[in-house]
Amino acid sequence: MSAVRKSAAVRSVPTSTPRTSARTLSIGKVLEQLTPEFPDVTVSKIRFLESEGLITPQRTASGYRRFTGDDVQRLRYILVTQRDNYLPLKVIREQLDAMDSGAVAAILTAGEAEPIVSPENFRAPVATRLTDSDVAAQAGVGLELVAELLDAGLITPDDAGFFTADDVRIATTAEALKGFGFDARHLKSLRNTARRQADMISQAVTPVARSRGDSAKARAEEMGQQMSALVVSLHASLVKNALRDELDS
Repeated sequence: MSAVRKSAAVRSVPTSTPRTSARTLSIGKVLEQLTPEFPDVTVSKIRFLESEGLITPQRTASGYRRFTGDDVQRLRYILVTQRDNYLPLKVIREQLDAMDSGAVAAILTAGEAEPIVSPENFRAPVATRLTDSDVAAQAGVGLELVAELLDAGLITPDDAGFFTADDVRIATTAEALKGFGFDARHLKSLRNTARRQADMISQAVTPVARSRGDSAKARAEEMGQQMSALVVSLHASLVKNALRDELDS
Protein backbone atom coordinates (compact mmCIF):
# COMPACT_ATOMS: atom_id res chain seq x y z
CA MET A 1 0.00 0.00 0.00
CA SER A 2 1.37 3.41 -0.95
CA ALA A 3 1.89 6.13 1.64
CA VAL A 4 -1.02 8.09 0.15
CA ARG A 5 -3.40 5.13 0.25
CA LYS A 6 -2.21 4.12 3.72
CA SER A 7 -2.69 7.64 5.02
CA ALA A 8 -6.17 7.82 3.54
CA ALA A 9 -7.07 4.46 5.03
CA VAL A 10 -5.84 5.51 8.44
CA ARG A 11 -7.79 8.76 8.38
CA SER A 12 -10.99 6.79 7.86
CA VAL A 13 -10.50 4.65 10.96
CA PRO A 14 -12.30 5.85 14.08
CA THR A 15 -10.08 6.53 17.05
CA SER A 16 -10.78 5.33 20.54
CA THR A 17 -12.53 8.58 21.49
CA PRO A 18 -15.18 9.81 21.48
CA ARG A 19 -17.47 6.79 21.96
CA THR A 20 -20.57 6.55 19.84
CA SER A 21 -23.93 6.32 21.54
CA ALA A 22 -25.16 3.54 19.23
CA ARG A 23 -26.15 0.18 20.60
CA THR A 24 -23.28 -2.05 21.62
CA LEU A 25 -22.41 -5.62 20.67
CA SER A 26 -21.26 -8.62 22.65
CA ILE A 27 -17.90 -10.19 21.82
CA GLY A 28 -19.76 -13.08 20.18
CA LYS A 29 -21.65 -10.73 17.83
CA VAL A 30 -18.39 -8.92 16.99
CA LEU A 31 -16.85 -12.27 16.11
CA GLU A 32 -19.80 -13.03 13.81
CA GLN A 33 -19.21 -9.75 11.96
CA LEU A 34 -15.46 -10.26 11.56
CA THR A 35 -15.30 -13.99 10.78
CA PRO A 36 -16.38 -13.76 7.10
CA GLU A 37 -13.47 -11.41 6.37
CA PHE A 38 -11.04 -12.84 8.94
CA PRO A 39 -11.77 -16.58 9.34
CA ASP A 40 -8.86 -17.05 11.76
CA VAL A 41 -10.02 -14.47 14.30
CA THR A 42 -11.16 -15.90 17.65
CA VAL A 43 -12.53 -14.64 20.96
CA SER A 44 -9.06 -15.25 22.42
CA LYS A 45 -7.52 -13.09 19.70
CA ILE A 46 -9.89 -10.20 20.50
CA ARG A 47 -9.19 -10.54 24.22
CA PHE A 48 -5.47 -10.60 23.47
CA LEU A 49 -5.70 -7.34 21.48
CA GLU A 50 -7.55 -5.80 24.43
CA SER A 51 -4.86 -7.01 26.86
CA GLU A 52 -2.27 -5.35 24.60
CA GLY A 53 -4.15 -2.04 24.85
CA LEU A 54 -5.11 -1.82 21.17
CA ILE A 55 -8.84 -1.82 21.86
CA THR A 56 -10.79 -0.75 24.96
CA PRO A 57 -14.36 -2.08 24.85
CA GLN A 58 -16.85 -0.92 27.44
CA ARG A 59 -17.67 -3.15 30.39
CA THR A 60 -21.06 -3.80 31.92
CA ALA A 61 -21.58 -3.85 35.68
CA SER A 62 -21.22 -7.63 35.45
CA GLY A 63 -17.89 -7.31 33.64
CA TYR A 64 -19.06 -8.30 30.15
CA ARG A 65 -17.41 -6.63 27.16
CA ARG A 66 -19.59 -4.40 24.99
CA PHE A 67 -18.32 -3.10 21.64
CA THR A 68 -19.46 -0.03 19.75
CA GLY A 69 -19.44 0.29 15.97
CA ASP A 70 -16.23 2.31 16.30
CA ASP A 71 -14.65 -0.54 18.28
CA VAL A 72 -15.49 -2.99 15.51
CA GLN A 73 -14.01 -0.69 12.85
CA ARG A 74 -10.89 -0.29 14.98
CA LEU A 75 -10.60 -4.07 15.28
CA ARG A 76 -11.04 -4.44 11.52
CA TYR A 77 -8.27 -1.89 10.93
CA ILE A 78 -5.90 -3.82 13.22
CA LEU A 79 -6.65 -7.12 11.49
CA VAL A 80 -6.35 -5.65 7.98
CA THR A 81 -3.06 -3.96 8.85
CA GLN A 82 -1.64 -7.21 10.23
CA ARG A 83 -2.79 -9.18 7.21
CA ASP A 84 -1.96 -6.76 4.39
CA ASN A 85 0.94 -4.67 5.72
CA TYR A 86 2.54 -7.38 7.91
CA LEU A 87 3.16 -4.88 10.71
CA PRO A 88 3.87 -6.06 14.28
CA LEU A 89 1.49 -5.00 17.05
CA LYS A 90 4.02 -2.51 18.41
CA VAL A 91 3.88 -0.51 15.17
CA ILE A 92 0.09 -0.82 14.91
CA ARG A 93 -0.22 0.47 18.48
CA GLU A 94 1.94 3.47 17.55
CA GLN A 95 -0.32 4.15 14.56
CA LEU A 96 -3.43 3.97 16.70
CA ASP A 97 -1.88 6.21 19.36
CA ALA A 98 -1.04 8.71 16.63
CA MET A 99 -4.63 8.65 15.38
CA ASP A 100 -5.98 9.01 18.89
CA SER A 101 -3.81 12.07 19.47
CA GLY A 102 -4.61 13.57 16.08
CA ALA A 103 -1.00 13.29 14.87
CA VAL A 104 -1.93 11.38 11.73
CA ALA A 105 1.45 11.97 10.09
CA ALA A 106 3.14 10.04 12.86
CA ILE A 107 1.66 6.75 11.65
CA LEU A 108 3.59 6.79 8.37
CA THR A 109 6.29 4.28 9.24
CA ALA A 110 8.97 5.09 6.70
CA GLY A 111 12.01 2.92 7.19
CA GLU A 112 10.13 0.10 8.94
CA ALA A 113 11.48 -3.27 7.89
CA GLU A 114 8.74 -5.20 6.14
CA PRO A 115 9.14 -8.96 5.86
CA ILE A 116 8.75 -10.36 2.36
CA VAL A 117 6.63 -13.15 3.84
CA SER A 118 3.42 -12.37 5.71
CA PRO A 119 2.69 -13.72 9.21
CA GLU A 120 -0.63 -14.74 7.67
CA ASN A 121 1.27 -17.45 5.78
CA PHE A 122 2.08 -19.14 9.08
CA ARG A 123 -1.44 -19.51 10.41
CA ALA A 124 -2.75 -23.05 10.70
CA PRO A 125 -4.23 -24.16 7.38
CA VAL A 126 -7.99 -24.32 7.06
CA ALA A 127 -9.10 -27.83 7.95
CA THR A 128 -9.19 -29.99 4.85
CA ARG A 129 -9.42 -33.70 4.15
CA LEU A 130 -7.29 -34.27 1.07
CA THR A 131 -6.13 -37.69 -0.02
CA ASP A 132 -2.77 -38.21 -1.69
CA SER A 133 -4.62 -38.27 -5.03
CA ASP A 134 -6.26 -34.93 -4.17
CA VAL A 135 -2.86 -33.41 -3.37
CA ALA A 136 -1.44 -34.65 -6.66
CA ALA A 137 -4.42 -33.38 -8.66
CA GLN A 138 -4.52 -29.93 -7.02
CA ALA A 139 -0.74 -29.49 -7.28
CA GLY A 140 -0.65 -30.75 -10.84
CA VAL A 141 1.98 -33.39 -10.02
CA GLY A 142 2.20 -37.16 -10.20
CA LEU A 143 1.38 -39.48 -7.34
CA GLU A 144 5.00 -40.62 -7.36
CA LEU A 145 6.13 -37.14 -6.30
CA VAL A 146 3.59 -37.09 -3.47
CA ALA A 147 4.94 -40.47 -2.32
CA GLU A 148 8.49 -39.13 -2.56
CA LEU A 149 7.63 -36.09 -0.44
CA LEU A 150 5.92 -38.33 2.08
CA ASP A 151 8.96 -40.59 2.32
CA ALA A 152 11.25 -37.57 2.68
CA GLY A 153 9.14 -36.16 5.53
CA LEU A 154 8.22 -32.96 3.69
CA ILE A 155 4.52 -33.68 3.98
CA THR A 156 2.80 -35.64 6.75
CA PRO A 157 -0.83 -36.77 6.88
CA ASP A 158 -2.91 -36.37 10.01
CA ASP A 159 -3.97 -39.28 12.18
CA ALA A 160 -6.79 -40.07 9.75
CA GLY A 161 -4.42 -40.11 6.78
CA PHE A 162 -5.51 -36.81 5.21
CA PHE A 163 -3.46 -33.85 3.98
CA THR A 164 -3.98 -30.04 3.95
CA ALA A 165 -3.71 -27.18 1.48
CA ASP A 166 -0.19 -26.52 2.81
CA ASP A 167 0.82 -29.95 1.54
CA VAL A 168 -0.48 -28.99 -1.90
CA ARG A 169 1.73 -25.90 -1.88
CA ILE A 170 4.73 -27.98 -0.84
CA ALA A 171 4.11 -30.40 -3.68
CA THR A 172 3.74 -27.56 -6.19
CA THR A 173 6.99 -25.94 -5.05
CA ALA A 174 8.86 -29.25 -4.97
CA GLU A 175 7.80 -29.92 -8.56
CA ALA A 176 9.10 -26.51 -9.62
CA LEU A 177 12.41 -27.12 -7.86
CA LYS A 178 12.77 -30.47 -9.58
CA GLY A 179 12.90 -28.54 -12.84
CA PHE A 180 16.10 -26.93 -11.55
CA GLY A 181 17.66 -30.24 -10.60
CA PHE A 182 16.60 -30.46 -6.95
CA ASP A 183 16.24 -34.09 -5.87
CA ALA A 184 15.10 -35.76 -2.64
CA ARG A 185 18.48 -35.13 -0.99
CA HIS A 186 18.21 -31.39 -1.58
CA LEU A 187 14.61 -31.33 -0.37
CA LYS A 188 15.55 -33.13 2.85
CA SER A 189 18.23 -30.52 3.45
CA LEU A 190 15.63 -27.75 3.11
CA ARG A 191 13.32 -29.67 5.47
CA ASN A 192 16.08 -29.94 8.07
CA THR A 193 16.77 -26.21 7.84
CA ALA A 194 13.06 -25.49 8.32
CA ARG A 195 12.92 -27.74 11.38
CA ARG A 196 15.89 -25.99 12.97
CA GLN A 197 14.25 -22.62 12.42
CA ALA A 198 10.95 -23.90 13.80
CA ASP A 199 12.75 -25.25 16.87
CA MET A 200 14.30 -21.83 17.58
CA ILE A 201 10.92 -20.14 17.32
CA SER A 202 9.27 -22.81 19.45
CA GLN A 203 11.80 -22.25 22.24
CA ALA A 204 10.91 -18.56 22.24
CA VAL A 205 7.11 -18.91 22.25
CA THR A 206 6.59 -22.01 24.41
CA PRO A 207 7.06 -20.16 27.75
CA VAL A 208 4.44 -17.64 26.62
CA ALA A 209 1.98 -20.40 25.64
CA ARG A 210 2.42 -22.03 29.05
CA SER A 211 1.88 -18.83 31.00
CA ARG A 212 -1.39 -18.15 32.77
CA GLY A 213 -4.23 -16.17 31.31
CA ASP A 214 -6.95 -16.61 28.71
CA SER A 215 -4.86 -14.90 26.04
CA ALA A 216 -1.66 -16.92 26.56
CA LYS A 217 -2.24 -19.20 23.59
CA ALA A 218 -3.29 -16.33 21.32
CA ARG A 219 -0.24 -14.32 22.38
CA ALA A 220 2.05 -17.29 21.63
CA GLU A 221 0.43 -17.86 18.22
CA GLU A 222 0.80 -14.18 17.37
CA MET A 223 4.47 -14.23 18.34
CA GLY A 224 5.07 -17.45 16.41
CA GLN A 225 3.50 -16.10 13.23
CA GLN A 226 5.41 -12.83 13.35
CA MET A 227 8.70 -14.50 14.23
CA SER A 228 8.25 -17.08 11.47
CA ALA A 229 7.67 -14.37 8.88
CA LEU A 230 10.72 -12.43 10.04
CA VAL A 231 12.97 -15.51 10.19
CA VAL A 232 11.96 -16.68 6.71
CA SER A 233 12.32 -13.16 5.31
CA LEU A 234 15.78 -12.85 6.85
CA HIS A 235 16.72 -16.30 5.56
CA ALA A 236 15.61 -15.33 2.04
CA SER A 237 17.73 -12.16 2.15
CA LEU A 238 20.75 -14.09 3.42
CA VAL A 239 20.36 -16.69 0.65
CA LYS A 240 20.09 -13.91 -1.93
CA ASN A 241 23.25 -12.21 -0.64
CA ALA A 242 25.15 -15.48 -0.41
CA LEU A 243 24.15 -16.40 -3.96
CA ARG A 244 25.29 -13.01 -5.24
CA ASP A 245 28.63 -13.51 -3.52
CA GLU A 246 28.95 -16.97 -5.09
CA LEU A 247 28.20 -15.68 -8.57
CA ASP A 248 30.58 -12.74 -8.18
CA SER A 249 33.47 -14.87 -6.91
